[in-house]
Amino acid sequence: MSLWIAEHGRIYRGTHNEIIEGGNLQLASDDFDSVLSLLEDNEQSNLEPILKYSRSNGRDVLTVQQYVGVVRTESGCQIEILPKTAKQTTADQARQLLVRMLVELRNSPFKPGVLANLDAHKVPLYELLMRQFLEHVGDIVRRGIARSYVDQQDNLRFIRGKLVLGEHIKRNITDKSNVYCEFDEFEMDRPINRLIKGALEIVSRNSRDSTNRQHCREFLFWFDRVRATQDPSGDFRAIHHDRLIQHYQPAMPTCRLILQGLNPLTKQGANRTQSMLFPMNKVFEDYVSAKLRTQFKKWTVKSQAQSHSLVQNHVGSRIFQLKPDLAFKQGNRNLIGDTKWKLLNQDDRKGNYQISQADVYQLFAYAKKYLADQKRKEVLLIYPRTDRFDKPLEPFWFQESDEVLLVVPYDLEQDSLITAPHSMLFEDDYPTGG
Repeated sequence: MSLWIAEHGRIYRGTHNEIIEGGNLQLASDDFDSVLSLLEDNEQSNLEPILKYSRSNGRDVLTVQQYVGVVRTESGCQIEILPKTAKQTTADQARQLLVRMLVELRNSPFKPGVLANLDAHKVPLYELLMRQFLEHVGDIVRRGIARSYVDQQDNLRFIRGKLVLGEHIKRNITDKSNVYCEFDEFEMDRPINRLIKGALEIVSRNSRDSTNRQHCREFLFWFDRVRATQDPSGDFRAIHHDRLIQHYQPAMPTCRLILQGLNPLTKQGANRTQSMLFPMNKVFEDYVSAKLRTQFKKWTVKSQAQSHSLVQNHVGSRIFQLKPDLAFKQGNRNLIGDTKWKLLNQDDRKGNYQISQADVYQLFAYAKKYLADQKRKEVLLIYPRTDRFDKPLEPFWFQESDEVLLVVPYDLEQDSLITAPHSMLFEDDYPTGG
């Protein structure tokens, strides 16, 4: 069974699995406990909570936090967690948006062009990841499975390689027809192929997609003479990088992800729950950063600038590092920006448009530290565009008249920043508007 839920949706313990009103889920008790195990595992890590447990009207409830991806329970139930815009769109549209954004994520398991297949947005993320891996394996098979010389010893009818005298005397003292030899065999059974074989066997057991299963059977035939890895960590360390395996590189991040139990963020649960979850704040940040480099080609756009700290000297060192998401530079003009995966309401003036006061303090500090030597100090807060936030807010002026905060939407459908005409980003070389 395949289900979906949007960020911040609720999962209730019930008698069976179904999508219920409000975009929430009800899960049978066993599947609910499988998902709950992710929260229990997460308590041992330094990660933000993926799920929040509570009780409502006598029922156990799990509220999804700002993570997206897929969870697969031991029973095989697949639950996709899609961006919160899914409440205003269909699951297919939200999945298409998510995969498009995940392509730009650093160390992404998805490659550019993943949506070129017209039905890719209809495929659950779990199956789509495995499809990506199988496409990479297909490239490996077409370009040639790497082989290497492997040391072997065996009792043979004729001499091959070199005679191992001590072992030969011990084994063949009564049988003069054999010789015990040590020799090199040109074999496929090398660490990188064992890793591929191991991942293929996992896909074969877990995929429910007929196309994936068919391709997996075909590739397992090609790797028939290879043992599946029994020690993925050891085999990854043992990979000998040479020209024979250069064409393997695109497959290895996804291979590692599959062998780790599709768990880049959480440990494998006690009841074998699998997850592939990504923090949506990071997904949005990496996506906007990549796209702004294309939109503003005459600006240098850097991610995660780290040159300043809030406190410059404390016991001889700088502390409280200031690390904005984006730094724009063109000649002697600089801007600083931060991305926030939050939904604003441009009509909620009394509620400060749902902008966090802490975020404004943060941008104020960026203006003071990163733009101190610049007359006009412009900082941006970038939020996703929605029906309730489809145009820039009026500028927020700090204490000085040359310090301004612009709160602007990023249009995920059009892939463009919508910013105020008086922003430095659109001066001189750039047209007015987004």
